[in-house]
Amino acid sequence: MRQVPQRNQRLQLPTMLIVGEGYAEVALLQHLRSLYLPRGAGLALTLDNARGKGAKHVVDTAIRKSRVHAYDHVWVLLDTDQDYGDRVVSEARRKKIQIAACEPCLEAVLLRIKGIEPTGHSTDIKRQFERRFTKPAHQAEVYADEYSLDVLASARCQASPIGQLIQAIQEACVRKYAP
Repeated sequence: MRQVPQRNQRLQLPTMLIVGEGYAEVALLQHLRSLYLPRGAGLALTLDNARGKGAKHVVDTAIRKSRVHAYDHVWVLLDTDQDYGDRVVSEARRKKIQIAACEPCLEAVLLRIKGIEPTGHSTDIKRQFERRFTKPAHQAEVYADEYSLDVLASARCQASPIGQLIQAIQEACVRKYAP
């Protein structure tokens, strides 16, 4: 009788979906992936862009995406300046979606990480960010030039929504090795 050779079993990697509100959020998420998720790190990370329209739309996009694919972890990175409130938070919680909320916008969080306290409304803060870095937040060069591992490891960053995402990515990678 002939024996059938054993096939190598492939491990199923943990999966994570992070939906960013717009192009700036996705550019930041791609930078975080390049720093914290090297090849073979043990996490299948999917990034998606909700293309604006407020916090509710970002959460709805994450809900639609997670219906199609079964992700182990689902996060959204969004601004609180538009359409953010208790209903959005409770809907996300009900669907087991974690929220990394930037108060009032991503640019404000990024400026705070650099030790600059933003002032004004979101449009004013976006202008402050562009004056400080000479580029808008949706350009990837800003993150490569200004937000290195050392900056992202700072206490200011760890207490921010970006720090929450970094911690979630790192914890999801660690779970791969746990029995």
